[in-house]
Amino acid sequence: MADRTMVKTNSRHPGLQELDPRTAFLYTPHTVTCLVLGIGLIVYKSRVFDVPLPPDDEEARQEFSTENARRGIWAVMFVFMGYSILQSPSTAMIRPHPSFWRLVNSVAVMYLMFMVWLLFQDVNDARQFLKHLSEELGREQPERPYGGNCQLWIEGKGVNWVAIQETVLDEFVVAHILGWWAKAVMIRNHSLLWVLSIGFELLELTFQHMLPNFNECWWDSWILDVATCNLLGIAMGMWTVHYFDSAYSTYNWRGISEQPTLAAKAKRSFLQFLPHSWDNFDWGMYSGPTRCIAVFAMVAVLLAVEVQAFFLKYILWVPPRNLLNTYRLLIWFAVGLPAVREYYEFLEGRAPEGTIFNKLGVFAWLATATCLVETLVCIKFGKGLFTAAWPPSVVLCWTVGALALVATLVVWSLRLWLQTGRQKKVD
Repeated sequence: MADRTMVKTNSRHPGLQELDPRTAFLYTPHTVTCLVLGIGLIVYKSRVFDVPLPPDDEEARQEFSTENARRGIWAVMFVFMGYSILQSPSTAMIRPHPSFWRLVNSVAVMYLMFMVWLLFQDVNDARQFLKHLSEELGREQPERPYGGNCQLWIEGKGVNWVAIQETVLDEFVVAHILGWWAKAVMIRNHSLLWVLSIGFELLELTFQHMLPNFNECWWDSWILDVATCNLLGIAMGMWTVHYFDSAYSTYNWRGISEQPTLAAKAKRSFLQFLPHSWDNFDWGMYSGPTRCIAVFAMVAVLLAVEVQAFFLKYILWVPPRNLLNTYRLLIWFAVGLPAVREYYEFLEGRAPEGTIFNKLGVFAWLATATCLVETLVCIKFGKGLFTAAWPPSVVLCWTVGALALVATLVVWSLRLWLQTGRQKKVD
């Protein structure tokens, strides 16, 4: 029989107050050991005791200095990540390990600082700097047209299979579906997901005069994107949500020592990569005008993050297939998972662990700040780049929509105020 004596800790998180004896060593800080190993690695990489001599040739010397600067920047980043893993405060996320989420936090902070640094540069200098991250950057990239061949039927030729195949077989279709699966897992609400889905298509129509990439065929936007990819991704994501709702209602996080067989131990090890707990979010956006505004503020941030991906790659000359776009999406997904949860808990008035005040969580604050800085980068670097006038139909539609929204919120607030007044008189 396995030893079931659990290791007691002083952690505030209920999932870490008792640790399995076989895995307790994974939660021991090992700060001194990591410090010694880290300094040893820095000594080796910086060549403290074997200082290289700069070359005599001027061009080679310049390349030598550039390489040293690049290696030094990467070293600074790794030191910051190492410090964050070991010494940064833990968040509410503990699976697969609290250190993983401290690492995510450090990467997100570095991305925020990078965007702030970029904001203080000239657009041309920013474009050329990105060559240090990817050699193919630093030169203008042709935009792929999506709306140049929209005819589904060609007279005398029949169905325009060429246009359909180019759109349906696009390599980004799978990424599109996976993206909406990820949003569904984060938001866990059908209504909000469809607001996001339709809202993004409306923003594509809004910015068509700025970004060539947004000029899509009507059937590409509304049939392939909304009615196919978005629908499939949302359905898969909500199925995942319902599955976890059911699984976590009965699951008990027993330690590896308590598992009776080798297969059960392996399964428990795999489950370590799943969340410790699962909540289905009831956003309550129709409960009152204030809550409605708060929920749609989150929707606005999510839409901004999506739209800014296209603006940033267009302004900074980053082609769609470049890995920098993938890295940005991975950072936003890793930050978005805890950020949405923290924002929901903030709206619900739940104080974070170990505090008596309700405040915006670490990841939610970081996501909001990064989104705002990205917006500022797009505004600054886009000055003089987008010269086409706003279409009158776009201005008219958004003006009418904004006025209708304001009128709805005012009427809603007045009705609640009158109902409250009548209730007080009755009481």
